[in-house]
Amino acid sequence: MIKKVSIIGLGLIGGSLAKAIKEYTNIKIIGVDIDENYIHEAIREGIIDKGIKNIQSTLDADVVFICSPVGEIINCIKNVIPYLKDGCIITDVGSTKKSIMDMIDKVLTQNTYFIGGHPMTGSEKSGFYASDVNLFKDNSYFIVPHKNTPTEIVNMFIDDIIKKIGAKPVIIDDVLHDKITGIISHVPHILSATLTNFAYKEDLHAIKFAAGGFKDTTRISMSQTEMWKDIVISNKDIIRELLVNYEKMLNEFISFIDSNDIQSICRFFDTAREIRKSISL
Repeated sequence: MIKKVSIIGLGLIGGSLAKAIKEYTNIKIIGVDIDENYIHEAIREGIIDKGIKNIQSTLDADVVFICSPVGEIINCIKNVIPYLKDGCIITDVGSTKKSIMDMIDKVLTQNTYFIGGHPMTGSEKSGFYASDVNLFKDNSYFIVPHKNTPTEIVNMFIDDIIKKIGAKPVIIDDVLHDKITGIISHVPHILSATLTNFAYKEDLHAIKFAAGGFKDTTRISMSQTEMWKDIVISNKDIIRELLVNYEKMLNEFISFIDSNDIQSICRFFDTAREIRKSISL
């Protein structure tokens, strides 16, 4: 049974995890963040039981959540490993998985377990003050267990935390995870940023007339650059392949316009509408 967790990084995801675990379980929480304001606020709200800025002694936790940007996860694990007790579960919340799973053996010790994690939720906002107790509710939570992590450890992690915070656990391998998130998350973010830049470049003054459609489509372009830089670099091969395929579809639509192919234009929009109607979002 998991009795105590430590959450390293009390930003949007880490802060939301702390709030959800405090609300829906009896697990004690140690919060770790270099921002003392986050720690003080989390303690004031009763979200964490203890807060520290730096780890300088043994971290008495059954599970440690690494809630740092993708590019910092491995280094963060490397730095925290010496302070973990035997049998500790280490998990992350990174948006890509293969790059992490490829490197984890270089830092993992024999007396610790690793479970890759990725909650399929978020916001264009960031930081502890944007965190939400129900951020994970009814959303998928990808689980990518390390090959040496016993099934019973994975199941305990899922039952004691993931299910209790309202998330839907999905066990998956790292390659498939990165393909799926490339399609439904990474490429859409790039396209959102592209549309924003495109509109600005084409006609700056046009943006002031933007309404619902433009606002909805470009909302996520306000996400943090540092985070998305890491995601793109760590999943670059898949993202590039998907963008090439997207370009082919866009060029096909251009050919419909060039040939005045009304039937194909209608079929294009009809197909998209029916697909979207079938998706439960």
